[in-house]
Amino acid sequence: MGKDRSVSPTTRARIAQLREQNLTFAKISSTVNASLTACKQAWKLYQQTGQFADRPRSGRPRKSDERLDRRIKRKSENDRKKTATDISKDIAVSDGIQLSRHTISRRLRQFGLYGRISKKKPFVSLKNRKRRLAFARAHIDWTPEQWSRVLFSDEKKFNRIGSDGRIYVRRRIGEIYAPQCLRPTVKGGGGSVMTWGCFSASGPGPIHRIVGKMDAQMYEGIMENVMMPYADDNLPLNWTFQQDNDPKHTARRLQRWFARNHIRLLDWPSQSPDLNPIENLWADVQKCVQARKARNLNELLQIIQESWAALAPDRCKQLVNSMSNRCREVIKSFGYPTRY
Repeated sequence: MGKDRSVSPTTRARIAQLREQNLTFAKISSTVNASLTACKQAWKLYQQTGQFADRPRSGRPRKSDERLDRRIKRKSENDRKKTATDISKDIAVSDGIQLSRHTISRRLRQFGLYGRISKKKPFVSLKNRKRRLAFARAHIDWTPEQWSRVLFSDEKKFNRIGSDGRIYVRRRIGEIYAPQCLRPTVKGGGGSVMTWGCFSASGPGPIHRIVGKMDAQMYEGIMENVMMPYADDNLPLNWTFQQDNDPKHTARRLQRWFARNHIRLLDWPSQSPDLNPIENLWADVQKCVQARKARNLNELLQIIQESWAALAPDRCKQLVNSMSNRCREVIKSFGYPTRY
């Protein structure tokens, strides 16, 4: 056993018991799986004190009492982005007590407050939190059969090289420009492919490439020539279409088109990607795109189309069936973004 590992009082009691039976320290060491030195020290401690627990240690006295610890906790809870260094400075000004950031961090960990990278989620305004809550309460009791009649849709951009976010690597000193540690870029960023897709509980629907900047006219064309043929052939008569509140989707010409084609729309709350299960399918396709490394945009489109077509119907059904849980999480979080 390494020097940095402490022998438990239970193990020390076992060591003392075996030693009183005249077993050698070598035999005891193999029996209790502890080092020879640890066994001898445990026996010595028992002979001197008659106990198996560690001797009391004085240590350096704490610089903060329980009252100050609670204030440290409140400062962190009132502003979760406040660092241990910030709290240390606040305490120094208000109380005249110098506490290191390490001490602050230890106190916060004792209260279960750990430093972590903040997750990125869309900002949700008060107005939209109310709309999200209203949507969740109105649909939390929907059955899987009701959700199976919804056609979910969204747009997604896929980059050919890398992503729009950070990429971390582990490297040694001097390896800053080693090929395996670089993030490759090309002039113009390598390009990207913008797509529109839809799916239901029965499986993935069509996926369509968007060329150029999409406006209301182009979106209407996608609805007319891509979405409608699929819906007519694969969805029940009383189906419902889901889309977000992008201005292109809610333009007057689209409102007239939906009314003219008697398409029922799901009253979707803004700033709610966590409610749309298609985001999970986009993530599945993104993994395939990153793994296959397209050489050009045509190959990237092919990978996207193949990955989308390969999505399992069971996966789609599982995501649609998660809608009740998503609504429940929105209610639980008072309309704020959820884990989905």
